[in-house]
Amino acid sequence: MQRTRLFRFWLFVAILPVTLQCASLAKKFFDPPQVGVDKVEFSKVDLTGVDLIVHVKIHNPNSVGATLNHIEYAFEVEGERLLKGTKADKTKILSNDTSIIPIPVSISYAGLKSGIAGALNKKSLPFALKGKVVLDTPIGDMSFDIAEKGDIPVPDRPRFELEKIALGEFSVATATLMVHIKVSNNHDFSLDIEKFRYEFSLQDNLISASEINVQRSLNQDKSMSVALPITVKLLGLKRSVVDMIKSGQLKYSMKFDLNLKTRFGPLTIPYERDGLTSLY
Repeated sequence: MQRTRLFRFWLFVAILPVTLQCASLAKKFFDPPQVGVDKVEFSKVDLTGVDLIVHVKIHNPNSVGATLNHIEYAFEVEGERLLKGTKADKTKILSNDTSIIPIPVSISYAGLKSGIAGALNKKSLPFALKGKVVLDTPIGDMSFDIAEKGDIPVPDRPRFELEKIALGEFSVATATLMVHIKVSNNHDFSLDIEKFRYEFSLQDNLISASEINVQRSLNQDKSMSVALPITVKLLGLKRSVVDMIKSGQLKYSMKFDLNLKTRFGPLTIPYERDGLTSLY
């Protein structure tokens, strides 16, 4: 038994230099391929996310071919990892040739901490792609890190404007305010406005919180006005708020959730407005 172990040991010692020499010799005749990101192509950019294609470029400078084993990738937006995956692909990388491997990626802004609403408040979102390309070569598996950074363009959300606040009916107990909202569709597709959810405050006092069904279609590059009737119960309000209404100068704040139906699916966009305005 002892002799057998000694024989195996010395056999390993004898073969090891030859093995290392062969591996070293193979590496001399096989140059590492050049691997990187050729480009990132945006195939669809909308209000809820983005579809893009990452083109990975592999150049084999050798006289013998190699085979792509797989590509690992992770995609971050604003420093948050939204996607991680592996693309199994047995593409042949011919000798002295370059291959472009497309990786389709779909990103939803709903995965961000700030959500879709937070994304729509920005003109662009920084992204970072990190990954690894694994190749089968004559000298064994070889892996290459890939990385790419850039910005995702974010389309403008529908524009929202408070046109005016008009006084409707006024009595000892109640007052009706007509809040006129203008919504503009600055996109090349139609929007179906379903409803408004809103909160209306005067001097930081919540006056009304409700929703109104709209059910109107807004074509591309068009605007529409919506009048929201808000009933103010004067009894029980602070005297300063009642006096402010009588003066015709309002310090207001409004929070809105605009429910839309788009070709990309349902979408809720929040708005906030505050300031001073004259009562018409």
